[in-house]
Amino acid sequence: MAFVPWILSLKECTPRQAFGRSYLLGLIFFGGTMWWVGCVAIPGVIPLVAALALYFAAWGWFANKILLHPAPYTAFLLLPASWVALEYLRSHLLSGLGWNLLAHTQWNWIPLIQLAGLTGVWGVSFLVVLVNVALSVCVKGVGWRVKGINLGIAGVSLCAALFYGSMALRQFPAPSTLHPSPVLKVALLQGNIPQTQKWDDAFEEAIWKRYEELMAETVKLQPDLIVWPETAVPGYLEDFRVAERLEGIARSAGAEMLVGLPTEGSVPGTGTVPGTDVYNSALLLDREGKEKARYSKIHLVPFGEFIPFKPVLGWLKKFYPVADFAPGKEWTVFQGTVPFSVLVCFEDLFPEMARRFVREGAGWLLVITNDAWFGRSAASIQHLQASVFRAVENEVWVGRAANTGWTGFVDPAGRRLPPPGQIPRFKAGVAVADLPVVARKETLYTRWGDWFPILCLGLTGLALIMKAPDDGNSRSA
Repeated sequence: MAFVPWILSLKECTPRQAFGRSYLLGLIFFGGTMWWVGCVAIPGVIPLVAALALYFAAWGWFANKILLHPAPYTAFLLLPASWVALEYLRSHLLSGLGWNLLAHTQWNWIPLIQLAGLTGVWGVSFLVVLVNVALSVCVKGVGWRVKGINLGIAGVSLCAALFYGSMALRQFPAPSTLHPSPVLKVALLQGNIPQTQKWDDAFEEAIWKRYEELMAETVKLQPDLIVWPETAVPGYLEDFRVAERLEGIARSAGAEMLVGLPTEGSVPGTGTVPGTDVYNSALLLDREGKEKARYSKIHLVPFGEFIPFKPVLGWLKKFYPVADFAPGKEWTVFQGTVPFSVLVCFEDLFPEMARRFVREGAGWLLVITNDAWFGRSAASIQHLQASVFRAVENEVWVGRAANTGWTGFVDPAGRRLPPPGQIPRFKAGVAVADLPVVARKETLYTRWGDWFPILCLGLTGLALIMKAPDDGNSRSA
């Protein structure tokens, strides 16, 4: 219901006031939910929040124009469509940041979020705004007939989404009762290494020991695949000592290992000179400790893993630490009993990336991340919400291996497995699950991609192109 007072306030002001009020609301929302960016760079959180709040301001300005329109059902369609259009733009412009989308508020309502298999995450955001618009109409401004029609359409839409979700859930047994055969047993390690220690040479041996202890515990479970988090290895692959130690650990494990670590060299096809570029990579080792395949992160974090527009903004590196990674080029699908692909860190925020990996042949997805950057904040749970929607959109299992944060498994319906399928945040441990070896069905979203937000963009653009009545005529109408 949070949009109801916002929408009502927009009806009683000028477009300029609507922009200002909505911008203030955006500052409060993003400042209150993303303050933890300041754990990495305090100067960075201020411009980030100020920029993200502009999307709220733009929606408020547009909604004010639409709410003044004399057609009684214009707002009912265009307000949800414009919200989705702006969320879609936010997820793509200037590298994109689809964090804390409106749909993410519903991540625990499992029947409702099955809608994402049809429309992507965007359809759930649309539905939330749709219901709020209907409720706001009931409070003020129109006759009983219009109120009844708005409520009826919103109610039918919500019930239809829940009915579809309940039907979709029938094909997935509850995680606690899942005993598939055959299975792929996967173990995820959470080292829980504080960020202040990860690249401090004084703690290098302690980090190795932590993961060797976790490996000793993991080997007893006899998994087929063992996963270490993003940049878990305290060193570069090209360091002989690092490569030799990893090989020894992999040989003693008796299973394939996927480890996150920085690598140096060139990516095929880039024309770079070996040793000049650094990549945030995921390396798959066979049972003999030899490299089987690798994936280097494609979508890097601006101002975290690289500085965009370096000739202009390169001076920022003097004031706070920024890595200097190069983007990978290969959409790697790791082959095995069930082929899989890896999303590194915030790459799981981008639905199109997960979809492409699935279309390339991945039967399940793995997210390796390091949310220790953001301390004991809500950031790791907010990050998990994105992974839940990636699972539902493509009906695939998602495993998450975090240095610390939330490590565990999400089933194709978006449900998190109970222990031992997950590890509490901020504790070292091992999560293990049996993933079913079954043929995967392609969802509508996997086939058609972002058709729904593109449709919303088109509707919003059409509304902007059409000449709206001026404020005076609108109010008198």
